Amino acid sequence: MTPDLYTGRCTRFLNAQPHMRKLGIQLVKAAPREAVLVLPVQPQLVSDVLDTYLHGGVLTTLVDAASSVSTLCALDEFELCPTLDLRIDHMRTPVQSQPLYVQAECYRITRSVLFTRASVYQASPEKPVANAVATFMRPEPGSTDTAFRAMIEGQEHEATA
Repeated sequence: MTPDLYTGRCTRFLNAQPHMRKLGIQLVKAAPREAVLVLPVQPQLVSDVLDTYLHGGVLTTLVDAASSVSTLCALDEFELCPTLDLRIDHMRTPVQSQPLYVQAECYRITRSVLFTRASVYQASPEKPVANAVATFMRPEPGSTDTAFRAMIEGQEHEATA
């Protein structure tokens, strides 16, 4: 698959999910088995009360999204692979004035499970905000909704009556 196909598949996948659009999560890079996403600085994600950059659920969503997108870059065809397990080790509090990046890699593919690892950082990947590992379940062949698959792959889909 060419880099443009990875980019298109990943961008369509992110845009198909309203919560990704609401959070402003964007694709920075898509390559074989790898993806980088960014969460831009947004005033509505800053908490003056908690003295932290963002709610832990936002960081979890960012990591899960990047890990999912890395699986799209590892498979020849689109498969909707739900998250089985996600573990995040928080290393430091993010700086409020900088966007969050996450680099994720799908490092192993089996018949039934995909394995990923990810690193969240700001100014430098060498100073992670968090590290994560996740697993994703592969569906039975032919079980992914054909209309959704066609949309993610950038293909036309004819509705069946």
